[in-house]
Amino acid sequence: MVIDFHAHAFLDALAAGAVASLGKRANLTPFTDGTVSGTERCMREQGVDRFVVLNIAVNPRTERHVNDFAISLYKNPNIIPFGSVHTDSEHAFEELKRLKEAGIKGIKFHHEYQNFYADDEKAYPIYEKCAEMGFIMLYHGGADRGFTTPVKASPERIRRVWKAFPQAKIIAAHLGGQDMTEQAIESLLDTGVYIDTSFAALSVPMEQGKKVIRAFGSERVLFGSDCPWDTPANTLHYLQSMELTEKEMEDICSRNALRLLGE
Repeated sequence: MVIDFHAHAFLDALAAGAVASLGKRANLTPFTDGTVSGTERCMREQGVDRFVVLNIAVNPRTERHVNDFAISLYKNPNIIPFGSVHTDSEHAFEELKRLKEAGIKGIKFHHEYQNFYADDEKAYPIYEKCAEMGFIMLYHGGADRGFTTPVKASPERIRRVWKAFPQAKIIAAHLGGQDMTEQAIESLLDTGVYIDTSFAALSVPMEQGKKVIRAFGSERVLFGSDCPWDTPANTLHYLQSMELTEKEMEDICSRNALRLLGE
């Protein structure tokens, strides 16, 4: 089984514009059209059984609409939708309750688009509630090609969050920190934070990627492609080129995901 723990898809009416604007901002070329059906087709054709669709509430106004979309995806057995809340929203706790009741298992935070630092204590009540309710919290880790410094979710900042909430289920995407993999090893190795492989095949040399995975151990790594910005096939090829053991590949591609999801 292969579970892609890091993908993005949008409402059909918004997909073309969203993919175009996001790609232009980060100078990236998409591999799918960003629709749910297009993403499903890509996943199916490239050997993925199930995939996580990450949604981002970029501001309080969009929070409920984003979560309506996430909840609408829950009926699809191949999709594991994550919701999102914004730290400036008056309704964040209500949304977490609504998402939990709908069966949603994770919350996505993208601190660049949401414009707050990962370790800003104004977010701590939300993190605490997420941990209490059993949500997985998936952070965009490290830099983002569409934004300038300072980095709002550096490995060091994510470490501070974990120290405040060691009981929380936290994933730092992009091998723990996009363009910051050495810092990820230094800051996150002795924590309980998971990492994923999203966009690594296009941005991290194979030997460095292997170093990070070996450092964290396969039990703390999740397969993720960052589709539409990379593909599952390319990410699988990247991992296979590392000559990982069968057990390590099973951990990364499905076992860790199922454990986090409680399945």
